[in-house]
Amino acid sequence: VLSFGYWCTDFLVVQRAMAADSMTAARRTPLIAALPKMFFPFLVIVPGMIALVLSAKGVTSGMGIIPAKMAASGAPVMDSAGHAVLDFDLATPMMLIHLFPAGMLGLGLTALLASFMSGMAGNVTAFNTGWTYDIYQTHIRRGASDEHYLWMGRAATVGGIILSVAAAYVAGAFNNIMDLLQLVFAFVNAPLFATFLLGMFWKRTTGHGAFWGLLSGTIGAAVHHGLSLPAGSTVGVKGGYLGVLHVFPSELAQTFWTAIAAWTTCFVVTIVVSLVTRPHAEEGLRGLVYSLTPRQDDSEHRFWHRPLTLGVIVLAMTIVLNIIFR
Repeated sequence: VLSFGYWCTDFLVVQRAMAADSMTAARRTPLIAALPKMFFPFLVIVPGMIALVLSAKGVTSGMGIIPAKMAASGAPVMDSAGHAVLDFDLATPMMLIHLFPAGMLGLGLTALLASFMSGMAGNVTAFNTGWTYDIYQTHIRRGASDEHYLWMGRAATVGGIILSVAAAYVAGAFNNIMDLLQLVFAFVNAPLFATFLLGMFWKRTTGHGAFWGLLSGTIGAAVHHGLSLPAGSTVGVKGGYLGVLHVFPSELAQTFWTAIAAWTTCFVVTIVVSLVTRPHAEEGLRGLVYSLTPRQDDSEHRFWHRPLTLGVIVLAMTIVLNIIFR
């Protein structure tokens, strides 16, 4: 659910496809991006594995060059088994500090900041666009002037940045940033993927069904997250705030099931609400629903440029990698 939601509905991915000069190029965009993306786990995991076995002076409470998380008192944070909780978010910065000379250290930090700023810019754009045009203009205030929507977009940008700063403090409660990102995807991307799936392949889907489905999916994610807890965690931002009915072996396992709950809730509610509301005329759905859209002719392209060929290659590589690292 999370991987499909990322590749099909994540605004940063969709933005790149929207910049394409043709429909075929837009279809190829995520498929071509998926090829180098398959090697990103190695870029994330291998440095962490190296950091675990490297030794460095001054790191006494962690493992390798990865320090332990520190509480406000200055003492290392311990898990339920009495082991120090490692601060894996510092793996890459610590490797830069210990392995790079002065000049290369500055270059490495600049590269990290550039990647962070690129992602931040894309997320801010996605936030203010989604709020201003998809929610505010459509459901709250219709027919206002362009200047008003421009002002609202700027206000949404400021509000989004403030929320990002607040989220940074919440991120400190998680062992690594990836656990938090997957949890956010479970709340946002999982129900959105169900909405996109129905909207693209079922012409009976309505706007009311999509809205209430998204809302119900997010609520379903909150309920599941609030009734479960990862092993060794305390009640709070990691779950259990509605009561602990089930304990998962890890935060990632809890997140995967939260995403499934969100997707299923959104899928069911969207169907039910769509069936009791007025459907759209088929003429207005052409180009939006798969069954009502003319098929794209890719015969003029060489076979290795066709989206179907690229899709088969990506699928085959995904299967091979999952078999190797299962």
